[in-house]
Amino acid sequence: MELIVITWILCVLVMTDGCCVGRVGHGDSATCPRIISRAEWGARPPTEESSHLPDLLPMLFVHHSAMAVCEDQEACSQQVRDIQELHMDGNGWWDIGYSFLIGGDCNIYEGRGWNIQGAHTGGFNTEGYGVCFMGNFMDHNPSTGAIAAYHSLASCMVEEEKISREYQMYGHRQTKPPGATECPGDVLYATIQEWEGWTEGNISELKQ
Repeated sequence: MELIVITWILCVLVMTDGCCVGRVGHGDSATCPRIISRAEWGARPPTEESSHLPDLLPMLFVHHSAMAVCEDQEACSQQVRDIQELHMDGNGWWDIGYSFLIGGDCNIYEGRGWNIQGAHTGGFNTEGYGVCFMGNFMDHNPSTGAIAAYHSLASCMVEEEKISREYQMYGHRQTKPPGATECPGDVLYATIQEWEGWTEGNISELKQ
């Protein structure tokens, strides 16, 4: 009942963005939001198999793509393909680096997905999932709907025991020496400090 009430509230909040973050289930779960699959956005197959991640991971990392904001599924799917191309052909990685991505259309896009090690947060890829907001958030926040999608996804991770209930959430810049990256953008970074799980401090010296 609590999840249903939360979903109704989220839908009311995001209607001004023209979208509603509803819990329609993922796999066998009714506690998770709809996630646009790799097949739906047109992913390339990975060139190698990534390592497996266990459940109950201790961390969650927030990023931004530092690209233009996409506003519909077609444009956002193209941007995810562009990011995958950059990561594979530019960086030489096996696949797109992020675990999940969130578009300006309020949709969540599967990156490497559940229980698969990503390449999003150097030194911490075995410790948690990386969630990327698509857009550049140096001087403004993601849409209300995109933020609601993040909270729905984070709640799903907890309820499905993908991350610990006591998880620590960090902005990407907190995992690197001061000044090394602007990610996830100045305004978004200030905003996430009010969110569940955000943990103060720079953890770059704790890299695995």
